[in-house]
Amino acid sequence: MRAASRSFFLLAIGLLAGGLHAESLLLRGSVGKYPVVMKLDADDGTASGSYFYEKYKQDISLRGKVDGQSYALSSAIFDADDKNADHFALTRTKDIVKGTFTGGNGKSLPVELHIVQPGSVPEPKSGLHFSRELGDYEKLQLADLTFVPGKKETVGGKYVIQWYTEPHSKVSMFRVVSGYPEPVIASINTVIDSDFYGNLSGYFGCSDETGKPGTDTMQVSDYFLNDRFVSYAVSSSWFCAGAAHPDFATGGTTIDAQTGKQLTQEDLYWLGTGAKPAPNSDAWMKYHDKVFGPAMVKLLGRLYPQEMKPVGDEDGCNYADPDVWKFGSWYLTAKGMYVGAYFARVQKACDNPEWSFIPYGILKKNNPALFGN
Repeated sequence: MRAASRSFFLLAIGLLAGGLHAESLLLRGSVGKYPVVMKLDADDGTASGSYFYEKYKQDISLRGKVDGQSYALSSAIFDADDKNADHFALTRTKDIVKGTFTGGNGKSLPVELHIVQPGSVPEPKSGLHFSRELGDYEKLQLADLTFVPGKKETVGGKYVIQWYTEPHSKVSMFRVVSGYPEPVIASINTVIDSDFYGNLSGYFGCSDETGKPGTDTMQVSDYFLNDRFVSYAVSSSWFCAGAAHPDFATGGTTIDAQTGKQLTQEDLYWLGTGAKPAPNSDAWMKYHDKVFGPAMVKLLGRLYPQEMKPVGDEDGCNYADPDVWKFGSWYLTAKGMYVGAYFARVQKACDNPEWSFIPYGILKKNNPALFGN
């Protein structure tokens, strides 16, 4: 959920240690007979963090206090003494943390956790490339995922995709089965899998105030395959514990179907001069601020004059403002390149209008080498 890009909201998870010295710990063990992973931080007597049951993967937030080597933690977000919340009473002895878990139902279970050494956790699946580096906690959370195969679908009369669903989150994603050369299919699916795992990390890392999933929706909202591109969008909505408000976003991914490499928007539609900047670099930010945003207002104003009329009302959707187009989502469709708008919180409903497409004729004129066929 990337994207758009959401950069799906992940809970800040934190610490465990005594005294004034801040320290982060990753712990793995069991609550009763149930395997768990816990990440905690503590500083100056306070602690926060999260844990998950390995069977279910979903984060459950923690907060509490540290007194020497003793830790009192609660899953309650606002009231640590909430009797309906889950509580941990733990004591650390060297690399082992033991104690008691007491559920909101009053049932108690023994706890034994062992410190996981930093850097000792392998990648959740070899060959994947993530937009950000995964921590050991996230790697363990994404380990041993299973995917239930769903329907096969033929797109464009030629390209066959197979849908898969992760059973805990119920989130689905497709993989390409046929329609391109086998080596290219393998590369395409590596990009898709990397994105899928990244979105699942966002899903499992967002819990509500009761420890249940805070992500309301996460689904492929659009997908397009032809002889040159594989492109799709993932739309998500969520309300994570501790956040001030719900949020939503759409993230797009576009892949070169001849090479299997993921493409940037600048690869497809470049409006600058000189070398293209690296994504998210200072030069990239400057390009989108000074060049891309204003260019979108000019282009879309010509293509969609009614929708792009300036709005004087502060509560209205003013698509004539270059700022709303600078960093929006994008992906390819049968109509052309969709470009999304991104508004501040109070105008969030204005995000991603239905009409903002750049037709292929314009894309071809800008980039005949890529869109010439």
